[in-house]
Amino acid sequence: MSDVPSNSNRMFDGAHDMAFYHPTFVSNTTNHLPGKQGLAMLLARSMRDAFHDSSDRWPPPRCHYDSRQELRKTITDWGTGQSEASSKQLLWMHGPFGVGKSAVAQNSAEAFEKLEKLAASLFFSRPNRRNDPIRIFTSIIYQLVLKFPELADILDQMVLSNPTILTAALPRQFEELVIKPLCQISPQLVADMEGWVIILDGFDEIDGIEEQCDIIDIIVGSIRDRATPFRWFILSRPEPHIQRAMGTADVTSLLHTLDLPLSPENDHEILTFLMKELQEIAEKHKLPPSWCTEVEFAILVKLAGGLWIYVHMITRFIGDAKSFGPRAQLRLVLSLSHKERPPPATNPLVAIDLFYNLIIEQIPVHILLTVRKILFLQGVIREVLATSERWLEILVITNILQLHFEEFSAACGFLQSVLFIVNDKDRPSHIQFYHASFMEYASDSGRSKKFCILGDLVDDIRLEVIERVNSVHSCSTGDVVNISFTTWELNTPEDESKPEGRDALIYYKLICSMFALCERHASTISPLTAEALQNVAFSHIPRFARGTNYANMQVKYSSLRDNLPSEYRAKIIRKSIDPLHLNKAPDFLGNVHAFILGTAPNGLVCWPQDNELNDIIDIRFDDGEYLLYETESNTTPDAEEIAASEPEMIMIPVVEDIATPNTQGIVPLEAETMKIKVLDTKKSTPSEADKIKGRHRWVPKWLSSRKRQQ
Repeated sequence: MSDVPSNSNRMFDGAHDMAFYHPTFVSNTTNHLPGKQGLAMLLARSMRDAFHDSSDRWPPPRCHYDSRQELRKTITDWGTGQSEASSKQLLWMHGPFGVGKSAVAQNSAEAFEKLEKLAASLFFSRPNRRNDPIRIFTSIIYQLVLKFPELADILDQMVLSNPTILTAALPRQFEELVIKPLCQISPQLVADMEGWVIILDGFDEIDGIEEQCDIIDIIVGSIRDRATPFRWFILSRPEPHIQRAMGTADVTSLLHTLDLPLSPENDHEILTFLMKELQEIAEKHKLPPSWCTEVEFAILVKLAGGLWIYVHMITRFIGDAKSFGPRAQLRLVLSLSHKERPPPATNPLVAIDLFYNLIIEQIPVHILLTVRKILFLQGVIREVLATSERWLEILVITNILQLHFEEFSAACGFLQSVLFIVNDKDRPSHIQFYHASFMEYASDSGRSKKFCILGDLVDDIRLEVIERVNSVHSCSTGDVVNISFTTWELNTPEDESKPEGRDALIYYKLICSMFALCERHASTISPLTAEALQNVAFSHIPRFARGTNYANMQVKYSSLRDNLPSEYRAKIIRKSIDPLHLNKAPDFLGNVHAFILGTAPNGLVCWPQDNELNDIIDIRFDDGEYLLYETESNTTPDAEEIAASEPEMIMIPVVEDIATPNTQGIVPLEAETMKIKVLDTKKSTPSEADKIKGRHRWVPKWLSSRKRQQ
């Protein structure tokens, strides 16, 4: 297998003597059919970067020209109906980590494309966020539209008439987007599609075990009922739940299985590939042909242990342009042969772990912590970025860590064997991993030891993000946020072309990252971090985030509260029983309690997303209707003083003691009297309210004349 492109009509077609070092690749212009708004919506809900020819995966893993020819022929014969296995429309190839399944899938996709038999292909990747189950069938049907334009008008009108099908449950999506359109085209066109292949690689990396099983059920049902004319080629690790799903009686009669085990039979092909790659490195660095001896080649083959991913990584490592040179890098790899290895039964990934350890050992101590932070943060930030916002990933990371891009690039350069930086429209966009195994290694303390990106590092980064938020708040004024750290000059998309719009968007993602870190499942927040979180000016969030296209932001009440030390819970997030808040709740919610984030004078009042039973809280940005800012005072200020300092606000005492279910509303008297009138079934009087002293709250002046009827 090789990273070298095959002879196809692609980028660098016909080029010779090429090598890629610290590559950055630019995304292709998105394919779309002009004038088809519905199809544009369909593409927006697809995983374009998971297609077999996506620039996001360039260069993709491929089988070496002479490797696995028999296996590749078996798959091609199945797909073209030239083997006994062709009677089975579902092909499942399974094998352990690193044996080259994706390379086989890539070669198969390109082979079927040349034969005009490729219906669609998706290459899933957990660390690269190409694994959303809701985007699978949208991605498949979009590729079908490109190959069969007769489907274009049908899908365009279908999506325009009912956009909700793009996010519907998987069975309904498949029915509406795949089966029904096929029923509306001519029988001859359906017959022409007969036997076209859909390839799903890395199936075990789709988000959610239940979703994986549901997709298998949907595919099997379509084959059994002859609802679609396609062949399906699924590649995955032999995970137990996938084995069970493939082993049911309904599936086995439709299934042909190929096993791709670790085998010494691959050693000759691995040796051939290594010799070719190291020869290219020698030519580039003007080394003699004998710079790597036969004995050393034999050691490299033994170290690989049949893992093609290992072979690809060590060739990238040896050819690292930022190292002391290929000879020094080769010596480091060969040194692994002298290290004691536990038996495979103890750790089947021992070979790859030793190599990952070697990579980490080359990182200078003073840079190692930064590298760990970058890797951890990219995972957090990807959770809060939409697919169309991936251009923000590096920008947000560097802003949090206060790194210039040159520093960020230098830190990532030590990991060029396992990742690279992708460019999008001439700007650094996001990190791309060659294989999911590295982040699996980095997230497992038993395998990566001190390099693990979890554990104590989580709270350290959480504190760093909170302190970054506080820093931004302290240097921002008015309604415009000042990010105050320019990582590099970059072009931004048209809808975010203004600097203030870009800064507001970065700020929004910064706040989302803060909440995501604080809401992590079973991740206790330390008292030091909780103290910093208490000091966050939550009241600033709606003002500064209003410059984005977002209308709100969600907070998970229970997750955040459960992670906090008990002594900080009521200080950071709590339910409010203040009748003023009840009086101000959005009309569409009805009678619900408000929630308060933070403490005076920086508190923010917000409400559940839809009803009181919902654990999701909304921070809304649309207008001032949903905002109340807290403050505290031991004395009642002079009315003239209030009017001079804040003409649009008045200060009234808070009367939480009377916030009972019987309270029907609150109507403060004029600001000059600084008294409150309570209307409820208990007939509370102003004098009773006056007994509550020491706490006051700023309230919009217009609220003083509003009465909320329940």
